[in-house]
Amino acid sequence: MRKILIVDDLKPFIEEEKNILSRSDVHIFTATSGSEALSIHKNVKVDLMVVDLDMPSMTGDELCSIVRKDPDLKFVSILMVTRPRETDIARCKKCGSNDYITKPIKPKILLEKATALLGVAIRKAYRVFVNLSVNGEKEHAKFSATSINISTAGLLIETPKVLNIEDIVNCSFFLPGASAISVTGEIVRTIKKPTEDACQYGIKFTTISDVSIQLIEDFVKSHSSLGQ
Repeated sequence: MRKILIVDDLKPFIEEEKNILSRSDVHIFTATSGSEALSIHKNVKVDLMVVDLDMPSMTGDELCSIVRKDPDLKFVSILMVTRPRETDIARCKKCGSNDYITKPIKPKILLEKATALLGVAIRKAYRVFVNLSVNGEKEHAKFSATSINISTAGLLIETPKVLNIEDIVNCSFFLPGASAISVTGEIVRTIKKPTEDACQYGIKFTTISDVSIQLIEDFVKSHSSLGQ
């Protein structure tokens, strides 16, 4: 699970545009001040901090300098947000930030730079058809299902088990040639098949390991000619 910390007046922007960072393996923390950001980072060790240079009480470059001097905190990527002035850009570079973006923030640029700093390739949710046996569980009640298709973002299954939108389910399955994959997901789509007993359900992954994402991505790439 990748962890991103958004600081100060970037919070409303991220909440409005959070779909640009809404990967199933990304958790976003928010802080209203540099001191709160420091506290959160000490507790959870985030992977990326997106910091406004001109925060009140503790500026972004002051926060960055404190983090870089602490041996337990310094291993974090820091993306600074600043006005497009040479003096401000110089401050961003001097304090030890990894990169910067200028205001007004462009969502595409923010996504590209955040993704690069997280070391995560931008993955399109390509989907391929695959027939797998899936072991499911909802509120400790187990059920069996068959997969219809899969992507790094989710799974389409077919099962006689009655499920509803927003239900949280645990699923485990084997990809050919891979270890068992276990995920948690939310039911986001139902497809009724009136001539059969089973229904189809679209599951969006909410908890999935980096290893499992890579296994699914490799499988999708190797079978991409089968469908999308």
